[in-house]
Amino acid sequence: MQQDFVYSEHDDVEDQLSQLSIPRAALIRAAQAGFVQRSFSLPSDPVTAAGTDAWRYAVRSLRTELQYLGWRLDNPQNLPLVISDELKINVTVSSGDEATGIPFRMPRTKNPKGSLLEAAVARNVRQLHLFPGMLTDAEQKFDKTLDYPTWVFLVFITDEEIRAELSLPSSFGENDRLDGWAKRIIIDIPLPDEELSTDSDDDFGPQITPVVTSKI
Repeated sequence: MQQDFVYSEHDDVEDQLSQLSIPRAALIRAAQAGFVQRSFSLPSDPVTAAGTDAWRYAVRSLRTELQYLGWRLDNPQNLPLVISDELKINVTVSSGDEATGIPFRMPRTKNPKGSLLEAAVARNVRQLHLFPGMLTDAEQKFDKTLDYPTWVFLVFITDEEIRAELSLPSSFGENDRLDGWAKRIIIDIPLPDEELSTDSDDDFGPQITPVVTSKI
């Protein structure tokens, strides 16, 4: 059974993304850009190249599109954020595990996350405090670095499929991986070579397959 905090139906997803002013098409293009670049890895590349390229180009694509819409970029402690001061939210991109994008499962980030994202999670969970001295060390560090709740665009890519979700983390698990979510917005991602439908009630316009030039 789908949890109450998971949104996967088309109208629910559109409503949630509209509240965040994040175009669904921008998320689709970002995940597809990662898929395309991942396919360019060669046997002579480092074994981590495919995953790194998938994440890197997803980050580039999403931040570029949102920056064009008035968001700003920041990289505190090398955490690539795109920030809406109007809506008071941050978004970052992370690789997710095999449960990513599946409504009835609980995903985790694929790789361990740093102390800054741990602090961001603490801030997501406890946004208001009467007494600053009661903040945890992680929260105090976050309070000096970031101002807004931080959402994570989780992407899982294989040779055959792309799954993704835009989710608000609420906890860390073992091995320093995000494993709890206050809200999950499931994004259906077609493969780049599939024809994307143009939805007439999509306020953000048509979905366009990205054209990415090979770097080799």
